[in-house]
Amino acid sequence: MNTDRPAAEEERLKALRRERFNNTEGERRYQQLVAQRAQRRQQLMSQSNVHKGTLSEAAKIVGTCTLMCPEFEREERQLKNNIAQPEMFPGTRQADPARTVKTFHRSAAGNEEPLPEDLRTPETLQRTLDHLVNVVIAADQELRSCHGFVRDRTRSIRQDFTIQNIRDSTTVAVCERIARFHIVSLHILCGNKDFAEHQDMEQLRNTLKTLIELYDDHRKARVVCANEAEFYAYYIVSHLRDPDAKRVAERLPRHIFTAPIVQQALKLHMLSESSTAPRRDTGTGWAAQNLGVQFFRTVAAPATPLLLACLAEYYFPSIRRSALRSMCDAFPYQEGKEYPVTDFAEMLAFDSVDEVQEFCAQFNVGLRGSGVKLGERVKGRIVFQDPAQKPRRTSPNLRVVGAKFHMPPMHAINANLDSR
Repeated sequence: MNTDRPAAEEERLKALRRERFNNTEGERRYQQLVAQRAQRRQQLMSQSNVHKGTLSEAAKIVGTCTLMCPEFEREERQLKNNIAQPEMFPGTRQADPARTVKTFHRSAAGNEEPLPEDLRTPETLQRTLDHLVNVVIAADQELRSCHGFVRDRTRSIRQDFTIQNIRDSTTVAVCERIARFHIVSLHILCGNKDFAEHQDMEQLRNTLKTLIELYDDHRKARVVCANEAEFYAYYIVSHLRDPDAKRVAERLPRHIFTAPIVQQALKLHMLSESSTAPRRDTGTGWAAQNLGVQFFRTVAAPATPLLLACLAEYYFPSIRRSALRSMCDAFPYQEGKEYPVTDFAEMLAFDSVDEVQEFCAQFNVGLRGSGVKLGERVKGRIVFQDPAQKPRRTSPNLRVVGAKFHMPPMHAINANLDSR
C-alpha cells in the first residue's frame, strides 16, 4: 500500500483531524455508537424471544463486519489513545481505518458480548491476515517492532473464527499461516529481551491443537487438507518429550503417518527422548544411550525442512544439557587431554567458542585452553551441576537453523513449504 502523500495534502488532512477532535466530533460519534449498540442488542434479543440470559443463547452469531477493525472499537481506542503505530496515519497519532486491526479481547465478567457487527466475516479475516503478513511483517523483516502487534491481532483473528464456530477451509488456511508466523518468530526473535518465547510457544500449540481438530472434521467429511502432514509434524516437534504426541501420530491415517516430514518429526521426537538425562547423578548406565549429538545432525540434515528446524531449535538448551551431562559422566577427565572445543561446538551445534564457554559455565563445567574439561571430578564426583534456572537460548542458531533460512519471513509464512 502506498502511503506517500504530497506535503500540502498531508498537512490538510492533519488540520482536518485536529479540527475533528478539537470539536469533540470523535467523542460524539463514539457516544452515538454506544446508543446504537444498546438498541441493536435489545433488538436482537427481542427477535430471538430471549428476555433473560445472554445474546449468545439467542442464536448462532454470524459476523457482518467487513472492516479489519469494527468502527466502534476503532473510535473507542482512538478516544483512549490506544492506537498502535502500524495503525496510524503516517506522522500522526490518528487511526487510519485502512490500517487499524481489531485487538484480542480477553473473556472477563462484565464484558459485553460481541454483536454481529463486531465480528468479521471469513473473507475479512483472511484479508486481515494478508495485511498483517504482506504489509506489516513485510515492512519489518526482523519482526522486532511488529511482533507483539501481529501476535495480538492474529489471536483476535482466531477468536473471531471461534466465536462464530467457523470451521471451514478458510479457517484451516488462516490457522496454518498463523502457526507458521509463531514458528518463524521462535527463531528470528530468539534472545530478544522483549520476546517471551514461552508465550509464542503457547499460542503455537493452541493454534496447532485447533488445526488438528479442524483436520479431523474435514477428514470425516472426506475433504482433503493439502498441508495436513506438515502441521502434524509441527505438532509432534512442538511436543518433544511428551508421549502424547506419539499417541496422536499413531492414530493418523497411513498416508499422513508415512509422509516424510512426519517421519522426520517422529525421528526427532525419538532422539529427544533418548537424549534425556536425569537431573541427578545416577551413574553411567544411561550415558551410552544419549543420542543428543544425533539429534543435532538430524536437525541439520536436508530432510528436515526449515520450519521443523526452527521448532526443534526451541529445545536446543535442554538437549545440550542432557548431552553435556552424559559426556561428563562417560568421559574420565585427564588434564592436558580436554575435549577439543571446536569439535564440541560442532557436535552440539553451537555457533562459537564463546557460546560453548557461556553454556558450560552454567553447569560448572570449565574450559582449559582450547578444550572442554568433560568429566572433571572432585572427590570422585563430577563437578557438573544444574543451575538454579534452566538455561535459555540467547541468540538464533546459525550453524544448522540459520543455514536453512534463505527467504524473508513473509514468504516462510505464506509459502506451502516442501512437505516431501
